[in-house]
Amino acid sequence: MAEHGAEGTAATVTKKHVHVEAKGRKGGQPCDESILLACRQIPKVELHAHLNGSVRPQTIREILEERSAAGEALPVTELQLKDITACGDRSLADCFRLFDLIHAITTTHAALSRIAAEVVRDFAEDRVVYLELRTTPKARPEYGMTKESYIKAVLDGIEFALSQQPGQQPCDTTSKDLSSPSRPGRGDGAPKGKVDGREAAGCTLGVMAPRMDGCCGVALSPADGPAAVTSDDSADGITDGVGIIVKLLLSIDRREDAAAALETVQLAARYKCRGVVGVDLSGNPYVGSWASWSEALAVARAAGLGVTLHAGEVYTPFETAAMLAFRPDRLGHCCRLDRELAEALRSSAIPLELCLTSNVLTQSVPSYPEHHFAELYVAGHPVVLCTDDSGVFGTTLSREYAIAATAFGLSMSALMELSRKSVEYTFANEQEKQRLRSIMDRASATT
Repeated sequence: MAEHGAEGTAATVTKKHVHVEAKGRKGGQPCDESILLACRQIPKVELHAHLNGSVRPQTIREILEERSAAGEALPVTELQLKDITACGDRSLADCFRLFDLIHAITTTHAALSRIAAEVVRDFAEDRVVYLELRTTPKARPEYGMTKESYIKAVLDGIEFALSQQPGQQPCDTTSKDLSSPSRPGRGDGAPKGKVDGREAAGCTLGVMAPRMDGCCGVALSPADGPAAVTSDDSADGITDGVGIIVKLLLSIDRREDAAAALETVQLAARYKCRGVVGVDLSGNPYVGSWASWSEALAVARAAGLGVTLHAGEVYTPFETAAMLAFRPDRLGHCCRLDRELAEALRSSAIPLELCLTSNVLTQSVPSYPEHHFAELYVAGHPVVLCTDDSGVFGTTLSREYAIAATAFGLSMSALMELSRKSVEYTFANEQEKQRLRSIMDRASATT
């Protein structure tokens, strides 16, 4: 952690530090391909991935081409499009401008469903066995979109991707009226067109009768929600039958006021039956006030939702202290802390979601070897490696593991143990955690 207002520097890790950057990065060298290949074999847990930041650059282009063919005025220029689809060093301010452009492109329910489905598939192909995807529900009246219809569209995309996993029954797109108003979240909210070159007609797993509140209408066993479906657990990898468990976190944007934050929390509670397991606080760290969202976050906790907060992306000591005092289930980033806050964080033992490439490319930390992952890992603090925005930063979770192996001298067995410990920091239920532990144990036996 970069320290402010204190003498000295962060603890030095007694491991070999080799500077490495993701392939194609400005001034960096690619990860060793043999290490990257080995990291792809590790079953992994992703707990900090933003939906719109994980979109494929090619998908952005295709969505714009479709809108152009339909005669729509495009919301971005060619120069802005190149900025979106290029990978490189960006400041935090640059990133938030970039996200605004992506949001201006992904304005339809169909686009959201497609992106969600593709993101799930991309993580599954990287041998991520558990994914908590996060997104900020957005109301866009000009496109007929409410916060709730936004959530339904994302869940439809997740469910479509899960229905394509090995061992799942194919969706029956001929015997069901997929646009029926009695089936919430379908119709315009379903994946349309193609996802990975396959027709996506809005099919979903585990369709249930609606309740008056627009959510599922039957009692579910602990691991049965459509957004928590996996196939037979006789094997231990996405390519050999297990698949991926996917959950959704709803993000409160720091630009939102207390009423909007509470609305997001209420929607998260409503859609727990479809795999929403928590809320996140994110957005431009230079705007907003902790007092605007703290009450809504307390409501989320009382409703049994997990709470994770972006913290310490910039140096805001009073806000970060308030966040630590709130004691969320997890924290993200924590790059800019003074000595007192760093000590309070270590004493709290709150698990940290750490995003190596994101933090280096946004210049939140100077380099990979200087990333605070090192001192936290050596100190035994709970940490989990994450991608943050895999599309924007051109990375994968396997690459983040490979960077950790190279920059901090971690062995494959150490990385495997890091992944196994990550299971305990998820917002999964105990049945799902036990399933994940079994997957990790089988993988550890061969590492």
